[in-house]
Amino acid sequence: MAPSGPDLPVSLDRERERTIALLGDHFAQDNLSLEELEHRIEQAYRAHDLPALRELLKDLPTADNNATVAPRQSTQAAEVFVAEEGRIVSVMSQTRRRGVWRVPRSLDVWSVMSETNLDLTQAVLPAGVTELDIHGIMTSVKIVVPPGVRVVMQAGSFMSEITDLTDDPPPVGSGAPVVRVTGFVFMAELKISVRRREVPAESTDVE
Repeated sequence: MAPSGPDLPVSLDRERERTIALLGDHFAQDNLSLEELEHRIEQAYRAHDLPALRELLKDLPTADNNATVAPRQSTQAAEVFVAEEGRIVSVMSQTRRRGVWRVPRSLDVWSVMSETNLDLTQAVLPAGVTELDIHGIMTSVKIVVPPGVRVVMQAGSFMSEITDLTDDPPPVGSGAPVVRVTGFVFMAELKISVRRREVPAESTDVE
């Protein structure tokens, strides 16, 4: 028996969400440029049937031939190891990083129609400058840093709100870790604040 009419939009919506999520994954794996990602997401919203959605993934590597995943670094890795680059991608989703984690010297953060919270309260920061390059489109990006970290806000914006709630920074030349926030946000919220290490992890989201 053929499916009834009301079932078809639900199926199409689910496939559309799945397609957009997969496009985000391919972008994270450098299979798509930012321009191509934006174009395909737009086409996904315009698609009126399942074949049109599947066509957006047709030329991309499949899970079978693109399943190589870099192993996670052990928390017991040598202290001298510091990743130079990293990337966090959120597309129509919610991403939270908190607890003990090692931050690379340069971290690209892509957030598209998502909520991205980065808690650096217990993170291991490399010596010197850590750069967070934020790329936000219709999104919310919130960053929490511990006391004793100097924050340099250099991100640009359009039709957005950037709020730097950090105060009493360490003086220049003190040798304190520096977090430099760069990038650009469009129709988005970017907020950075300070929270003490003793605050419970459950309370580390920026209000």
